[in-house]
Amino acid sequence: MSALIKPIGKPNFISHYLILKDMLNGVDVRQKSGKIVYLTSRIENIKSEFKKSGLLFDEKALAFGTYASYKPYVLLTDDDNIALAKKMLEQYKTPKVVEFLSSVNESKTYKEL
Repeated sequence: MSALIKPIGKPNFISHYLILKDMLNGVDVRQKSGKIVYLTSRIENIKSEFKKSGLLFDEKALAFGTYASYKPYVLLTDDDNIALAKKMLEQYKTPKVVEFLSSVNESKTYKEL
């Protein structure tokens, strides 16, 4: 008999944490499925929240998809902006977020996380 996995609800700000972590690692978050990878349907709303918190983005950045060009969400890489992003990431890394990510990784439901 297999052990039952206790369901854990999605913690607050998990999407913010996952998106900001990838942005700090230079990942184009707009290339991935927001619902599957970041557990949100509106990545642009989270970007707006980041901007309201003081994060700066390269608004001139341009990426090319199969059929059109688009604006990726790229953080400006000056020291102050990166320091702010790292500080925000630590604030989003709550015990509930860590527990959720650990349980997801253990169950191997989302391999990209």
